[in-house]
Amino acid sequence: MNETGLTEYQFRALGELDQLSSPDSVSVVECIEDDAALVVAVDLATDTFAKVDGGLPVESLERLYVQIPKEYPWVPPQALVDHHRWDDYPHVLQGTRLCLYLDPAAEWDPHGGMRGYLQRLWDWFADAIADRFDAATALFHPVGGVFHRTPGAPTVVVAEQLADLSDGFRISKLTMRQRSDHRLDVIAWERPGLQRPSDTFPGILVVLSDTMPRGGGHYLSDLAATIRAQDSRNQRKQFFNVVSKTARSLTRDQYLHVIMAVPNRHLTGEARFHLIGWRLPQPAVAKAVESARQRHRSDTPPADHEPSVEWTYIDDVRPNVSTRRDHVRPVSWFAARSVELWGCGALGSWIAEHLVRAGVESITLRDPSYVTSGLLVRQNFTELDVGRPKVDALADRLRAISSRANVTPVQSFAQTSLQEGTKSADVIVDCTVNTAVSAALDQSQAEGGLRTPVVQVATDNETASLGILTVTTGEPGVTTNGIDRALHDAAATDRSLRPYLAFWNPDDHPSLTPTIGCSVPTFHGSAADASAVASTTVTLASTALSRRISGGYLFATAHAPHDVPRCVAVPATGPPSSEQSPVHGTG
Repeated sequence: MNETGLTEYQFRALGELDQLSSPDSVSVVECIEDDAALVVAVDLATDTFAKVDGGLPVESLERLYVQIPKEYPWVPPQALVDHHRWDDYPHVLQGTRLCLYLDPAAEWDPHGGMRGYLQRLWDWFADAIADRFDAATALFHPVGGVFHRTPGAPTVVVAEQLADLSDGFRISKLTMRQRSDHRLDVIAWERPGLQRPSDTFPGILVVLSDTMPRGGGHYLSDLAATIRAQDSRNQRKQFFNVVSKTARSLTRDQYLHVIMAVPNRHLTGEARFHLIGWRLPQPAVAKAVESARQRHRSDTPPADHEPSVEWTYIDDVRPNVSTRRDHVRPVSWFAARSVELWGCGALGSWIAEHLVRAGVESITLRDPSYVTSGLLVRQNFTELDVGRPKVDALADRLRAISSRANVTPVQSFAQTSLQEGTKSADVIVDCTVNTAVSAALDQSQAEGGLRTPVVQVATDNETASLGILTVTTGEPGVTTNGIDRALHDAAATDRSLRPYLAFWNPDDHPSLTPTIGCSVPTFHGSAADASAVASTTVTLASTALSRRISGGYLFATAHAPHDVPRCVAVPATGPPSSEQSPVHGTG
């Protein structure tokens, strides 16, 4: 900090601005220091920009205030205006702050200094004046372009349709459930005849007629004033009545939750409504309503004693609004499918997790064993799972990942499901590396009794960095064992694939015995190794299943120590084999 109170970098920034100042572009007018930042008033000349209808309306000179924070250059400057002529324009936050960087962490280069910043400012005005900004995709545009969240307030998840979201003001009741201290879910919107479950409580949905270009404010009275400005006193009165009635149905330790659906005029359908929400403690609601009744306009200050609201982040995952991040990836084949997963070990536990994250509708877990401490090295269990059946511990983990997936744990041998019938499953994933299971599968496929697609996977004993995968899609005459034989023939006849022969010669690389006399031999490998093989398995299998291709794969992870092709595909050929079922590594 120098004698002026500026940091060294702020002082440098001021010097750069003085050097770059020009009446033809951006000229420095004056400097203002405060405790938070250095503020530099500048005039930006706009006559050289091409102006079009619909673009940002500007004067010949626009006065801007550039705030240079004490954290500069690691934090970029901020440009503001002292008017509201640009309310509701894309990338103008709450009408006064210019959004030059959508993602400062990725877009702001500290080494560019003020020269880089002024270039960005100039380009912003060029795009804004030429109407090149898209209000339909601008971040948080209907609510002033800002993120509404109070630190410490919970997240509200909205995963279902919210009432009839159409144009015009209205108020609806919501049914909400507390999932944890930091999460609540909107589970339904209330309508005639709908009974609210006993473990839920009511909330309020307010559908607004127009945008909130200056943001949602800080008080209940801000929303009430917005309702009056957009509609009428009658709607404002209706809002007060619904708020008061709903609060009276809550206990004193509960919160009144209000969600606002704010329309974006540049979108259509339900997707045009942007959701924000706040909460008030039940005891504070009466005082908030009383104060709000005295405030009729948003440009008048709230009462000194009006309690402020806490903004809750609305996690909007409505299907017709939200797009899954994996929707174009191969794993999307598993979405809404029913899966039988056999073996919940080093590969099976991770594969089950990937499948649930991919959106399976149901998954049945089959494994007779229990969780022990040594397994935590590479299976996705925890210390608290030790001593539990694997299927029960994994089921709890999967339900914690997705409440939508129907998870059924069955502590039994996998082949029993062949006797019980697997017609309800869309696919069987065999991670057991069990001779009896392979024999049972092969017999059922050869006899034509099993038409369900089967995915079978194992890894190598030495490193757990190689994988062998077979996929059958249920067509007659194709068996898992037959594909396995084709993979062996490919590896035996191609020198570059010789390391893969370890799958058929496990004794070449002795297994690990974790505790002598107390545990069966297993493969050498870590959680990083096993999860990498599991991830590749899910992607390759879903690709084959989506294309209905029966075949086998030999693959190596990027860190495998062997100089082998990273992925080799072999199509299904030949009649069902009567040879002994293979045993590979460990799953």
